[in-house]
Parts: sequence; structure tokens; C-alpha cells
Amino acid sequence: MSNLEKINVTRLDERKLIVNNDICEAWGRTGVGGRKENQDCYGGTSTPSAVLLTVCDGMGGMAGGQTASHIAVAEILKTLKTKTEGEFSDAAVSAAVSAANDAIYQRAYEEPPLRGMGTTATILVITARCAYLTHVGDSRIYQLRRGKKIFRTFDHSKVFEMVAQGLMTEEQARQSSFSNIITRALGIRNTIEVTVEKIPYRKGDRFILCCDGIWNVKPENEMLALFNEKDKPEDEVQFLTDTVDEAGWAEGGDHDNLTAIVIDMKKDSEYQYSCMHKAKEALRNSTRQLRKRFMKKQ
Repeated sequence: MSNLEKINVTRLDERKLIVNNDICEAWGRTGVGGRKENQDCYGGTSTPSAVLLTVCDGMGGMAGGQTASHIAVAEILKTLKTKTEGEFSDAAVSAAVSAANDAIYQRAYEEPPLRGMGTTATILVITARCAYLTHVGDSRIYQLRRGKKIFRTFDHSKVFEMVAQGLMTEEQARQSSFSNIITRALGIRNTIEVTVEKIPYRKGDRFILCCDGIWNVKPENEMLALFNEKDKPEDEVQFLTDTVDEAGWAEGGDHDNLTAIVIDMKKDSEYQYSCMHKAKEALRNSTRQLRKRFMKKQ
């Protein structure tokens, strides 16, 4: 089968409405790309007090990656759905990640062919008060405002450790042959380190959860343009996944699984950053820009 013929085969699932309430509207889509199986999994739901969303990218042969990502999504949502409004916190999100890690690790222990399986994870919990988010591995969460990136997770990977040390740029990391080596994943060890961020949001903000099969396709400035191409989240998730998949086939058809959730906010969060926090963030951004300029001169 030629690459052109393969493009005509259904390689992407239908986009799905996950949540549409007074807080936000969220749509998701996944596709196998040029691979034999889809090891990605995504899911989400809403409770009376929160919106729960997650994207996971599995790894491991013998169906291990697919198993790990599906376990993670199911366990994360099951754990968080039990929480009431006052119970959502950093600790609650950390507990959901730990529960998923335990479930994958235990399943691999019970079934030797699955040993070594693991998965990345992104989790976004949106309440009226604020958004809680965390990630494990190199799947990402972006927060966009008026077309600009105002927050993004930082990959747990070998190359991004080098970015943090100022040894390479993010674009060099993206193009590196070692970019797929991650330093943290669910299910590999019996414990997992978790860092949870608490952030505000504004009406009109857009969050995107995606695996590396999405964000790693183009330089970030080009990806940010793709993320903002369509006004409606259902149109955006369709356009984004179609564009990434088509680019993969154009380059030979060996591209990765691709999964994304697009969330558009309908209101402001009750929690907003203080002036002091904004000043610290501005200083941090200035430091990053100076580091990038220094590296370009080297």
C-alpha cells in the first residue's frame, strides 16, 4: 500500500465532545498515525464541582503501552471522580497519579509479559476556584491566552534536563535523536514523584493536552500557530490532528500516535495571581530570554 493510499484509510478516530458546561467546553481526538497500534489514551468527565481531563501515551511491547495508558486514564478519572468540591487540591491530584502508578505496576507484576510497560500522563482538573495540573513524562499541557503561551509543562526527559542546564535550546532538544528518552513514567517503579501546579484561568483561555506525537512535529512557534488556528474547540481538535497526521504521511508515514484535548474556558477562575507573583514570573521570563540570547552567541 502506498503512502497516498494509506492516507485514505481511517487513521484518526472521530472527534469527541468530552465536557460542555458553564466552566468550559472540551473536545478530544486520537489517531494511530503511521504505527501498527495506538498506545495513546485520553479521557475526561465532569462532576458537580470539577472538570477532569487526561491524556496518556503508553510505552512497552506486547500490548504493554496500550494497556498502561488505558489503566492510567481509568484509574485517574475513577480516583478524582470521588472528590467533592472542598477535596480538590494538590494532594488529591497527586493521589490520583499515585493510584494510577500503583495499578500499572501491580498489573505488570501479575502478568510478566507486560513487565516494563509504562505511560506518560497529563492531568488537568478545572474547578470554579482554579485549575490544578500535573504531568509525568513528555506529554504536555499548554495554556494559551489571546494566541500566546502563558504556561506550559516542562518535559521529564534527558534532553530537557540539558535545556534546563543551558546546554541546548528547546528546538535542539526537539530535533535530538535522544528526544524520546524520558526520565519519568507511570508504572515503571513502585513510587512516582509528582509536582502539581495551581494556576488561574481567564474566560477565553485555551488549554491543550497532547502527547509528543502532536507537539514534537514542528518548532514550538509553528505549533502555537496551529493551536490557535480555529475559534471553536471542536474545529481546533479536528484541524490540529488532521494537520499533524497529514504532515506525518507526507514525511514517509512512520509518524507516532497522536492525541489531543482542546479546552476553551467560559469564565474567569475565582483565584487569580497576585501582583507579586506576576512580577516574579516576569523576572523568570526575562532570565529565560537572556539565556537564549547567550546561547545563540555561543
